[in-house]
Amino acid sequence: MVKQKNKPWEERWETIRSIGGGGQGDTFLVKPKDSPTNDRPGVLKILKNQKDPERRKRMHREVAALSTLDCPGIPRLIESNSDQFAADVPLYMVAEFVEGKTLSEILEPTQPMGIADAVNLVLKLLETIQYCHNLGIVHRDIKPDNIIIRRDDINDPVVIDFGISFNESDAGNTILTPAWQQLGNRFLALPELQVNSSMQRDPRADIAQCCGILFFAIAGSPPVTLLDCEGRMPHQRPESQKALARQPDGWLAKINRIFDRAFEFQIDYRWQSIPELQQALIACISARDNARNAEQYIAQIQNKVSTSSDYARRQSFKELAQQLVKELYNVSRTVAGELGKGFGTIHDAEAINLKSRGIARVKIDWAKLRFSQSHGITNEFLPNNFSPKFTGTATGNELVLLAEVNGEKVELLRTPLNGEPDFTAFSEHLRLFYLEGVRKLIGA
Repeated sequence: MVKQKNKPWEERWETIRSIGGGGQGDTFLVKPKDSPTNDRPGVLKILKNQKDPERRKRMHREVAALSTLDCPGIPRLIESNSDQFAADVPLYMVAEFVEGKTLSEILEPTQPMGIADAVNLVLKLLETIQYCHNLGIVHRDIKPDNIIIRRDDINDPVVIDFGISFNESDAGNTILTPAWQQLGNRFLALPELQVNSSMQRDPRADIAQCCGILFFAIAGSPPVTLLDCEGRMPHQRPESQKALARQPDGWLAKINRIFDRAFEFQIDYRWQSIPELQQALIACISARDNARNAEQYIAQIQNKVSTSSDYARRQSFKELAQQLVKELYNVSRTVAGELGKGFGTIHDAEAINLKSRGIARVKIDWAKLRFSQSHGITNEFLPNNFSPKFTGTATGNELVLLAEVNGEKVELLRTPLNGEPDFTAFSEHLRLFYLEGVRKLIGA
């Protein structure tokens, strides 16, 4: 029997206040009695059921793990007497006090995190878990209640409670790590952590639980099981899909693919290493960052173009050129119709969309600020067509339209770039130009 008459922690630690507790033990904020100030607080954890051998071994396991860890994402162990777990001594441990709330306390079920924040949180968490794995320690109980967000900074998660962790240094100690023990948690039940599983020490369980944290942060609810009674993974369930639908489509598709692999029932089909998962998560948010950068690039390009010294001149030239080409097309068709049976039109390929879409496609030489197109009139009984080449050129602040036939150039229009041409007069002038050209061609 364990005698609990003495409280060994009271020799060195003064209790400030209770900060909660759980099934394993009660916790208190304390300060060392030899410190005149309260600038070095700690967390005192007193084993709740001091008579339970398994609970005593669990505390020893937690202390053994913490004693080998020195990482910003894990509370620093200050002291403990857990090495006396087999003796009649009340067990306790004191660890660094981490100011902040747990992830489950911070996250509102109705307001889950955005994907970028959730991914960054899990990336930091994975760094800590990888550090543990490198030292041969598997946590096996990663859940929102065991993650403290230091000073409410979501990018500074701290992993606590190594009570059911596996330490490679204890691999041969079946007393500390019995195979019959049920491990894991109700946050995400994993088959490899079930009773009598031969894979209870597999570090891939931690990876799956970290993916569960990602799901919890985004969906606002725990994944609970890899597959429900209808064979659906956590992200495939109706209630989860409703929550996930609030996330941007571009990111959600990539995150779902991460979940597709994370929640496979067979452990060999899941993410096999932390670096592999980290790479996938970084690619996920990088894709979104690239999309955001693309939007910024577009805005920068548009701003540069629109504020360039000759932008207004070029824009005016383009709009005027489109109007003139459309008029050339329409007038040539009108004249061919007036001339009657056997007459038709011939145009450059750039103008083929005018009939169906009413859009003038103009090929512009921007270096010379010039366009050229041919719009002619044909007759099925004549060997030659009247096919003048029209050239529009920006000269100063004017656009000059010339027509060339057999090497001879005729000016058809001269109009300000920033003005509106007299299209009625231009159309009539162009109509007479076509009629005179056809008349000369046939020798009438």
